Amino acid sequence: MRHALENHRLSISVEEKGAELASLINLKNGAEYMWQADPEVWGSSAPVLFPIIGMLKDGETSINGEKYRIPKHGMVRNNEELELFYHGEDRLTFRMCSTEETLKTYPYEFDFRITYRLRNEHVICYHEVTNTGSEPMFFCLGGHPAFRVPFREGERYEDYFLRFEEAETSKRWEVTKEGTIGPDTHAVPWEDGNILPLTHDLFSDDALVFKDLNSPSVILESRHSGPVLKVDYAGWTHLGIWAKPDGDFVCIEPWMGLADAYDSDKQFVRKEGIVELAAGETFEMSYDIKVLGLEA
Repeated sequence: MRHALENHRLSISVEEKGAELASLINLKNGAEYMWQADPEVWGSSAPVLFPIIGMLKDGETSINGEKYRIPKHGMVRNNEELELFYHGEDRLTFRMCSTEETLKTYPYEFDFRITYRLRNEHVICYHEVTNTGSEPMFFCLGGHPAFRVPFREGERYEDYFLRFEEAETSKRWEVTKEGTIGPDTHAVPWEDGNILPLTHDLFSDDALVFKDLNSPSVILESRHSGPVLKVDYAGWTHLGIWAKPDGDFVCIEPWMGLADAYDSDKQFVRKEGIVELAAGETFEMSYDIKVLGLEA
């Protein structure tokens, strides 16, 4: 089931299953910005990543001396147990709480909420994680929104690029065939200091994983028709850029944490970028999608 929301500039719809942002439409011209989850290519539009990002080494981890198997990208993605918790004039909030079943996979008690708020030409994606247990909990958190490329008719995938806010020299971290983060880094084809050209070949070795970008935001832009949208991910510790090599989309993924390292000891609390949250406390993090060209 989808839940919809609109203001005077934009409309969005969110799948209750997995709380994925499924549609973002410019009401002025009817243009759709989100990838429409073609199952023949990639059947998602914006997975919500919690309590892990990517893969665990060998699909398992150790927490308090016990082994657990958490699926790729965690338990929110594709989960039918999420509920629409609040539907207001400008926002939709979805909620998932720990249960006896989730504790078999991830042994922490939690209250997870994600809110999509419309504000003028912005969609703000708020995440709230509350530790409802009596001991500290550990988790990773991430967004995975996929945007259409090419966005405008008559253009090609290669006509598009990502313009980062600051000059960048970062290399990408290797993603192994097992989905872990490898030991090596590889050069990135930066142009003019802050431009990353998009090509399908760019993703032939999986995602571009960045640990040390200077920029807090990035713009998706066409060489012919100009800027499309901006993603502001200030405060997030890592960023992933990904697409299927044959997919006409690009994912801009703010992360707190990473997939397991290739040489991980499988101790969950030692995962790179893991967030520790005390009992009774709430962790909040958001990113902002701004549709460009709609300002009054």
